[in-house]
Amino acid sequence: MLWPGIPTFARVREERGFGMIELLCAMTVMLIGIFAVYATFQAGIVQIRRASTITTAAAIGDAEMEKFRAIRYDSIGLDDTDVAAADATYKADTSLYKADTSPTTTLASGMTASQLTIPVASAAAFPTTSPYIVKIDNEFILVSGGTGTTTWTVRDNVLNQPSQGRGYRGTTATTHSAGATVVQLQRVSLSKCGTGVCTNSVPTKTVTGADGRAYRVDTYVVWKQIGSSGSATGRLVKLVTVIVRANASPYRKWARLDSSFDESTGV
Repeated sequence: MLWPGIPTFARVREERGFGMIELLCAMTVMLIGIFAVYATFQAGIVQIRRASTITTAAAIGDAEMEKFRAIRYDSIGLDDTDVAAADATYKADTSLYKADTSPTTTLASGMTASQLTIPVASAAAFPTTSPYIVKIDNEFILVSGGTGTTTWTVRDNVLNQPSQGRGYRGTTATTHSAGATVVQLQRVSLSKCGTGVCTNSVPTKTVTGADGRAYRVDTYVVWKQIGSSGSATGRLVKLVTVIVRANASPYRKWARLDSSFDESTGV
């Protein structure tokens, strides 16, 4: 198309281009494309960083669990004083943290040191299947029968120190008066290392990962009753759960590992 009134040589030298409006529209479209690409890269960076954090947390949790696998069964547990001193974040995980203050009842009559029955005022809220461990005064006792009734039977076996938490009545057994408090123990309680069977484990601590970042590691050790698919119950095992949390925001869980330890195999 020829421009009217403009010589041919002038049209060849024409330098008119986009106007301001066209230029702004073109820049807007270009910026939208650039931002879309940037958002894709940003999302990718976030996902890579998250995957790296989860991988590091899992490695920390596995390393903590290996420490329990490397020690004797008797030494798997936590000191009650340390657990009681743990913060609200640790205790807020009610599916894992056990206060060991309930269920509770009282002795209906006194007990001698050699007695293999526990007469209780009520069995309400206690497990209906055995075994489980109760604490009377300072003695840990393993209830092996009579569950669901007010007369529980006790296993008499080889000597085990109360700190080991197995609950057999032996030379550590003592007498108990009527009305003494009976509470079910769900945590595996040990004394800090110094004498006898003990533990070096702590309920919560801070660990530096391979990425140089700090992670919070919470450990729970409780008794768990194992059973078969036919609902038959077996002995108690120690269930160790390790939770690796974000150190700055401990409500965020990066990794969780669970492992049960059986007395017969030590693993």
